Amino acid sequence: MSSAGEQVTARVRAVGIALLALGLTLAAEVQAFQWPTRGAKADGPHWGYAGEQDPAHWGDLSAEFSTCKEGKAQSPIDLRYGRRTDYQPLAFQYRSDTLAVTNDGHGIRVDSGPGSFLVVNGHEYALQQFHFHAPSEHRIQGVPADMELHLVHRDTRGKVAVVAVLLRTGRRTNSTFTRIADAMPRAVGESFYGRQVAINPLFLLPPERSYFAYPGSLTTPPCTEGVDWYVMAEPVEVDAALVARFRQVMGVNARPVQSDNGRPVLLFSRR
Repeated sequence: MSSAGEQVTARVRAVGIALLALGLTLAAEVQAFQWPTRGAKADGPHWGYAGEQDPAHWGDLSAEFSTCKEGKAQSPIDLRYGRRTDYQPLAFQYRSDTLAVTNDGHGIRVDSGPGSFLVVNGHEYALQQFHFHAPSEHRIQGVPADMELHLVHRDTRGKVAVVAVLLRTGRRTNSTFTRIADAMPRAVGESFYGRQVAINPLFLLPPERSYFAYPGSLTTPPCTEGVDWYVMAEPVEVDAALVARFRQVMGVNARPVQSDNGRPVLLFSRR
C-alpha cells in the first residue's frame, strides 16, 4: 500500500475511534438521566384511598411510608392565605405529544415524552407525567374543586416541582381534557397509546396565570418532602359529564388536607 493510502486508512481509523468515544460518552449521559418509561408502574407496598389502606393509615403500611405520618411539610394544604409578592411568571414550554394514558390503580396518568419543560426563575424542570385527583386535594379558602390536575416535573438533579390546576365543572368544553377522557382505560393496569392522537398539556392551564407557591411533599406514598408546589389560583372549567366519567373510573382518590405547620405561602398575582 502506498504512503498516501496508509495516511487515508489512519485517518479513517482515527475518526472511527473518535466517534466510538463520543458514542460511549453520550450513552453514559443517557444512562445518567433516564426518561420515564411509558406505562411503567411503580413497585412497593400496596396503598389506597379506602379501608385499612386509606391515607390515615399510609404511615403504618410500611417503613418506606413513615414520612406520610411523621413529615412536617406535607401536601396538600388549604390555601387560606398567601403573602403577595412581585409577580414572577411560570414559563410553560410544553410541546404536543402522542397521548399515552394509563389506569395505574390509583388514578389516571398521562406520561410525557422528552421536550416539555417548566422554567422557574431560569431553572428548568422536565415534564415527566401528569395525573388527576377527584375531588381536588388542595383547597382555596376552604373550598375544594371537583377535580385537580398535577403536572409533575423533575430537574436533572432529581428536584421535583408540581403544578396543580383545580378543575371546576361547567358547560365549557376543553378538547384536551375530552381526548384524555375518551381514551382513559377503565381496567386497572391497562394503557392506551394513540399514535395518531396528540395532546398538549398547555391547553389544560388557565389563561390567568396567578399562582400560590409553597414547599410541600408528594400527595401519595412515600409522601417525600422537598417538593416545590405551584397551585394555579384560577380554576379551569371542564365538562361535568366528563368529570363524572373520571370519578366512575378512578373513584375517590384525594388525600385530605394536611397541616401547614406555619409554612410560608406566597401569592404571585398578576392583578
